[in-house]
Amino acid sequence: MSIYKGLNKYKIRIIVVILLTFGNALGELFLPKLMSLVIDKGVAYGDTSYVLKIGAVMIFVVILTVMCRASAAYHSSKTAMAFSRDLRYELFKKINYLSFDDVEHFSISSLITRTTDDVDQVEQMVLMGLRPLIRGPLMFIGGLIMALSTNVKLSIVFPITIPFIAIGIFYVFKIGLPYFPILQKRLDKLNELFRRRLTGLRVIRAFSKDEYEEKIFDEANISYQEMAIKVNKLLVNVRPMLGTILNFGIIFVLFFGSKLIDIRDLGIGELMAFIQYITQVLSAMIMMSFLLTLLPRTFASMERINEVLDFNSTKTGGEKDLSGEIYEIEAKNLSFSYPDANLKVLKDISFKVKKGETLGIIGGTGSGKSTLLRLLLQFYEPGDGELFINGIDIKSLNNYGVRDKISYVPQENFFFSKTVAENLSYAKENAEEEKMLAAIKNSDADGFLGEDPLNKKIARGGKNLSGGQRQRLAIARSLTRDASVYIFDDSFSALDYKTDYELRQTLKKNLRDKIVILVAQRVATILNADKILVLEDGEVAGYGNHYSLMKTNEIYREIATSQGQAYEEK
Repeated sequence: MSIYKGLNKYKIRIIVVILLTFGNALGELFLPKLMSLVIDKGVAYGDTSYVLKIGAVMIFVVILTVMCRASAAYHSSKTAMAFSRDLRYELFKKINYLSFDDVEHFSISSLITRTTDDVDQVEQMVLMGLRPLIRGPLMFIGGLIMALSTNVKLSIVFPITIPFIAIGIFYVFKIGLPYFPILQKRLDKLNELFRRRLTGLRVIRAFSKDEYEEKIFDEANISYQEMAIKVNKLLVNVRPMLGTILNFGIIFVLFFGSKLIDIRDLGIGELMAFIQYITQVLSAMIMMSFLLTLLPRTFASMERINEVLDFNSTKTGGEKDLSGEIYEIEAKNLSFSYPDANLKVLKDISFKVKKGETLGIIGGTGSGKSTLLRLLLQFYEPGDGELFINGIDIKSLNNYGVRDKISYVPQENFFFSKTVAENLSYAKENAEEEKMLAAIKNSDADGFLGEDPLNKKIARGGKNLSGGQRQRLAIARSLTRDASVYIFDDSFSALDYKTDYELRQTLKKNLRDKIVILVAQRVATILNADKILVLEDGEVAGYGNHYSLMKTNEIYREIATSQGQAYEEK
């Protein structure tokens, strides 16, 4: 959906607004003519009946005009609000399916600004464009016609004043057009700094960087202020300049109109009507010029919105649905490098794990453990080599079908500011209460959640929980889902050895017919895994069970002995 296509949905309502605005303009243009008749043919001759007759017509026209104006305002407001609602939804839907790299391409703060401030800007332009921008040309053209029909000689005021207004509009466009994209980018920067301050609060406080952050924000804030002042100066100066031109035009009409009255070439009512027409014509130009000054910013916002809507997002996976449960995962010479990265994170990785087996993955920081899981979850497309699920190339499988059969506990656990039950339901919608309570018990989370655990409130990000408590609650969330594969990405690191051991024994009992993938820093966590994949600098440094690796693999043996795991024959 582009912005322009989005308006097609409301074309009938837009036509109604145009017709109502046209009716409103006709009424306003007709009233000065009626007033001139009342003065020149009624009041001037003392004809009370004529005054009453035309007065009744004027009241009728006023009622119709007010009704048209109110109805046009109602329908234009409803259209603008509904359009902006749809636009926000389309943006959110598009952003919701962007890959991690696509989000970084725009930046989170910029996407927030585009979904809020830019949409608001377009909404206001649609709201004004449906009435004032339509009414302006109607009043301009209609006012010129009515003024010429009233008195041709006085109409010389238009060729004198209109060029000055046109020059003012041109000046605004030429000066103001480059400002608005810059203003929006500086607003993006402010949002980015504010978000960084809130999300990185603990790090900033820990390293006493409060003043440093204030300084950076102040610089960005001043930069935004300076550009905003330039824009506002431009907008503020336009109206007085154009208003001055209007007033000079009225003075010109009064001066020459009085002379025409003296020679009986113009009636007093006609002069008053002409003044209203010139006011309508020049006011319409001023109104249009004011709206046109907003167009550069609106165009900048529209461009930024369409940039997201038309963005060719990175897609992973294919169209093939994965039927049944996952019973086998296999990698053959799998290699991968992140976009725009020169070095490969994974190089020639091969392994196989089947239903009922546990695969342990161990290695140093940056060895590619988490990256391997991201490929399995189809967050990224595999590079060279192959990755199979049930013997099918993962590139051909629909990613949502694959993820529905996987339950994942990431390294950094995030929780929403909701109850425990609502957080657990992210793994399985409308999960049964018994299922959630069993998951809490099996993850050893019942001890710190206390009575009525499902209704316990969790702070955003799980800030009211310790590291170990967050890990156990994240494991409970994963157990709430009935999956074929359970992935634990270093999910036991914050647990003491006793809790770690007890929890793994419980998981082994409950997940014995599932595929379990354990990423760990501690050998004790993966000690009893059926297969262990040892990674070093993105390459396979060893593959086997604990006892075979202790015999044959020096890297694994060094890791194990450094953690107090003595060599044992089996």
